[in-house]
Amino acid sequence: MMVRAGIRLLRKVKGREDGAAAVEAALGLPLLLAMIVGVLEVTNIYFVAASLENSVLRASRFGITGSIDEGSTREEQVREIIAEQTFGRVDMDAVQIETLVYEQFGDIGEPEPYTDQNESGSYEFGEPFTDVNGNGQWDDDMATAGLGEAGDIVLYRVSYAAPSMTGLFDWATRQVNLSATVAVRNEPY
Repeated sequence: MMVRAGIRLLRKVKGREDGAAAVEAALGLPLLLAMIVGVLEVTNIYFVAASLENSVLRASRFGITGSIDEGSTREEQVREIIAEQTFGRVDMDAVQIETLVYEQFGDIGEPEPYTDQNESGSYEFGEPFTDVNGNGQWDDDMATAGLGEAGDIVLYRVSYAAPSMTGLFDWATRQVNLSATVAVRNEPY
């Protein structure tokens, strides 16, 4: 009896198109919305990355001049430039700004020179080294922190963990790590 009722219902519904648009919308709309939100998320990340890159370039252009506004430090002014050039799209409390001073461009990222007495290929505690940055210990990067003096090479590195704009794709990634780096020689001042 139940089977006959089911067959009659199927014959009655067969060939009818009432409600087809609602079914198609129910299937397609979530995919369309997910795609639109995905495009917005990717666009936001590209915008933040580009504005971060631009802000580092602007900050380095300011830094090479050695100028200081009264009542402010050069570091504070670099931070203000980065905040201004990112148009409020980055949380300045989460931005990491690193400025490293080198004597030559070739020194960037290089360790302090040492004598590899045990021929291990890496520095071991107690091996003699040249303390380039003057901090009393061997470092895997010979830089000193700061904005340098006239003629110094300064590496500007800004890092930011950009959060998701909508939170819809938090299951895939909660944040995207962005960074921008530029090295410049300070002008004589």
